[in-house]
Parts: sequence; structure tokens; C-alpha cells
Amino acid sequence: MYMITILIITILIPTVKLIRPTIKLTFIPDEKYMSIHQQIEIKCEILNPNERTDSAQLWYVDLITGKHTAISRQLLVSPTSDSPDVFKNNKNKRYLYEGKNHIRIRSLQTEDSAKYECNCPDCEESLGSQSRNLDVMKLSTPIWSIEPGWPLHEDTKTIIRCQVENFYPYVGHKILRNHQEITNEGKSSLSNNNIYPQKFTWEATIKPTADWHNSTIYCNVLQGNTEQQASKVLEVLFAPRFIKCNESQYIDPKKNQSTIECSFSGNPQPTLIWFRQTDKKPLLSDNNGGIIINIKNESYGKYKSILTLNKNKLISMPITKIINGQGNKTDENYYQQLLNDGFSVQLNVNGIDKGKRIINIVRDVNQIRSLSSNSSMIISFSSMLLSFLLILHIHQR
Repeated sequence: MYMITILIITILIPTVKLIRPTIKLTFIPDEKYMSIHQQIEIKCEILNPNERTDSAQLWYVDLITGKHTAISRQLLVSPTSDSPDVFKNNKNKRYLYEGKNHIRIRSLQTEDSAKYECNCPDCEESLGSQSRNLDVMKLSTPIWSIEPGWPLHEDTKTIIRCQVENFYPYVGHKILRNHQEITNEGKSSLSNNNIYPQKFTWEATIKPTADWHNSTIYCNVLQGNTEQQASKVLEVLFAPRFIKCNESQYIDPKKNQSTIECSFSGNPQPTLIWFRQTDKKPLLSDNNGGIIINIKNESYGKYKSILTLNKNKLISMPITKIINGQGNKTDENYYQQLLNDGFSVQLNVNGIDKGKRIINIVRDVNQIRSLSSNSSMIISFSSMLLSFLLILHIHQR
């Protein structure tokens, strides 16, 4: 038994000696960012002290100057003239002394943001130090501004700027157009890197194209642990244009209802007018449903005009041809005439012609495929020819 006791003591004594005093700085609650009006306790202590260990010291560190001020009962009760302002303005007793190196701050304000450090300056053995920031958040909503004015104009130099003021602390930002990040397309700046109030600005110079119209830009600024966002839907003025309006369009003669269509864009929205090729007269939706014209808004300033023809109703409409000044009835009906002669369309803005297209009707779907195949062959041949000429030019050099 004696030998066992000696063995246990031999093992335990070195182990006890290995447990060294350590510094510990504690924030309660243990949160990286605090909200205004929250409460916090800050405590500095030495764990595992021995008979030679002196007392720890809690310090208030000014974020601007880096000046250290020792926390004591005297500082909170009767601060001197050179004490930090938060302690000199402690008339409402928001700062409370809870014990040696232990304070509580009630109803936190942005001016309470500071660094706190815990060390033991008089200890014989250096224990190092621990420090931590007390960051009290002040949130502010970003604002978008556009220069030189609103709305935007296509291919015109424009500055888009996101700005947020009087907030703390800045953590990061992200700028998006719709769901695409454009942060790196602009430059950002931040005043007062580590104190309140902060001011953040991001701006970019762009030349908006038609596809910017009706897109949404987002400015996300992370303030502490909370993201604040501003969004703005852009309006871009751009000239009207055809997107897709095939010169040959297929109509199945066996179907009672058939459609042909043209896609176009522009802001302000242009008017697309359908004409009969026969006499260049405009076509309108009629009351009996023989012809119906619908405009579909496909967003971002893009539109589709759809012309629907009702075969049965249009066949019942006879036509009269003028020959030698006299009107003569023919066996041809209105439906047949429209398909035979085809259509034309015109883009119009405020009565001004902005472009025309002629549409021929094809009644055999194979003709459409043949036309598409021919177009592909032409494009392919052109690409081959261009490649050949480029190689020849390089060889000659």
C-alpha cells in the first residue's frame, strides 16, 4: 500500500505543475455583434492562479487612438478629465461596476463600441493577453442614385451609385443585376474603417444596352450580422427593332385556325401594324373573329404580335376585284387572297415608320425546312470561305 501511494504522488505532482495560470476575457452574451439597447457583461480573470500570481487587469482601448484606460471603480464613479468620453458621460449609470475587472453595460449605444483587453502587467511570469472588440451595430438602408438622369438611355454613359451612411460596422458588400454579380464592375470606398459613423459607396460607369431595361439592380451591404439591401428596377429608353419576323411562315391549310407572328422590342413600346400585301391596307381584329391580333408582353421591353386567322369565317367572305373600273366577283375568297398575297408588318413610333418586314405564306412545311437548310448551308459556306481567306492571308505574310 505504501508503494502504491508513493507511485500515485509521483505521477500527480508533475501533472499539477503543468497547469499554468492563463488569462481569460469573457463577454456575456458571447456574440460578435451587439444590437443597440442590448446589455453585456465584460470580465477579465486569471484561471488556475498560484500564490505568486498577481491580479489581472481589464483595459478599455480607444478604437481611434489605441489609448489604454484601466477599468476600475474610480473610473466609473469619478472619472478624471482625461478619461474616455463614455465614462465621463456615465451620468445615467449605464456602465456598472460589478466587481474587480468586471463591468456591465446597460442599453448599449454605438459610442460604446471599443476594444477590451485582459492581461496581467505585474505578473512575474508573462501570461500574455486577450483582446476583443465590442461592436454595437447601427443599421442603415442603402440608397441607389443614377446620373445624369432618369430614365437611362441606350449606349449612353451612366453612373449607377449605391451609398449608405451613418452605420456600423461594415463587414462586406455584393452588387447584383438580376441574379448576376457585378461587384467587380465598379469601385467601392469606405470612410472610418473601424469607428462609427461609417459611409460606404459603390459606383460604376456603364453604357446600358436594351437588355438592361426592366432589370433589377441590388446593393447588399453586410452591417455586423445583418444584411441591408436596396433594389431598383431600371428603365432604359432604346430604339425599336425586330427580334424575329421570318419572311416565310407556315400555315397548315387543313387547320381552321392558324397563326403567324413577329417579335419586336423597344422602349417606349412601339406599335406593330399588320398590312395586307394586296392593297397595303392595315389589318385589324374584326368583330366576328375572322382575324384576331394579340400583343404579348414578354418583359424587358420585348413583345410578340400574333395574328390568328379563322379559315371558316374568312372563306365565307367573298371578294370583288376591280377590272377596267368595274367590280367583278371571283371564285377566290378572302382567306385564299390573304394567303396568296401574304402580309407585311411595320414598326411605328408616334406615326413614324421604324422598319418593315414582308411575310410570305408557305403551305408546305417542307418548304420551311428547305429554306432553313439553305440558310444553314449559306452560313456554313461563308464561314468556310472566311477561314480559307484568313489562312491564305497568314500564309502570304
